[in-house]
Amino acid sequence: MNEGANGREPGLREPVRPGEPAPDFELPAVPDGGEPFTVRLRELLPRGRVLLVFYQDDGMPICTSELKAFAQEYATLRGAGVQVFGINTNGVNSHAKFQERDHFPFPLISDFYGEAVKAYGFWDAEERKSRRGVVVVGRDGRVEYVVPHFNPGSIAAFEGVFRALGILGD
Repeated sequence: MNEGANGREPGLREPVRPGEPAPDFELPAVPDGGEPFTVRLRELLPRGRVLLVFYQDDGMPICTSELKAFAQEYATLRGAGVQVFGINTNGVNSHAKFQERDHFPFPLISDFYGEAVKAYGFWDAEERKSRRGVVVVGRDGRVEYVVPHFNPGSIAAFEGVFRALGILGD
């Protein structure tokens, strides 16, 4: 592995922070029961906030539970004007099979080469794939909220996301 001066793989960073510009991306996504299409973050922003749910692998139990938890609250999220996307480094075909099996109401973005995953700071260099995390991007293109090590078994983690979105009061 080619390591940079800090002993880490070049291009790796800490997770994005609130207030930072969200890294733009243009990647394929797979909706439930539909054909793949291209997602461009810059084109989503005028329509409302974007919730990016980073997860490790299609079909893995903990990842499935992470996405299903957001799927369960999808109507609430959409009602609040939030656009939801799952994202990881699995390919389009893997996402299609995962969608066929689990029918998520939101698209799954394929970042096969890990460019967006790395830009957002969710790259696991040891495993060579995405880590779990959640990012809320505001309409202004800035990161509003980040959960760098999202635990889908934690009610408090979900509450934090919903509070940040203004869906859940204090």
